[in-house]
Amino acid sequence: MSGERVELLKARAEKFLDLGFELLNRSVLDLATFNIQQSYQLRVKATLLRLISEAPRVHSVRELLGMLSARLEEIEFREISDAVKHFVKKCREVLSDIDSAYTASKYALFTCTASDVNTMVEVCIELHKLLEDAEKHVLG
Repeated sequence: MSGERVELLKARAEKFLDLGFELLNRSVLDLATFNIQQSYQLRVKATLLRLISEAPRVHSVRELLGMLSARLEEIEFREISDAVKHFVKKCREVLSDIDSAYTASKYALFTCTASDVNTMVEVCIELHKLLEDAEKHVLG
């Protein structure tokens, strides 16, 4: 069952990303950011579930990535843990905006530009690739 759940989470993460990009193209920026945040969140949870059989009920992408990095280090995959930490450090500002978007965009309290949302999409695509590579490295 957990393998099916992992694939379901990954598929939903892709759908949220696609929808976020579509909403960006239609200039519906608040809802675009919300959908993009959902993509980030579900994709990290899929990796956590696949690698450590746990998908915490946490919404902060930065917190989820911190959990992932810590767990990877615990199971002695320091190189992958360091790659996650590097990603978080490099993308700190975008990840902070994504975390803010989770709640605020639902209530139209979060504003950003199309360029900001486009950057969120680009970083989300980068995150998806990083997590896919991490899973392959850990599981072979």
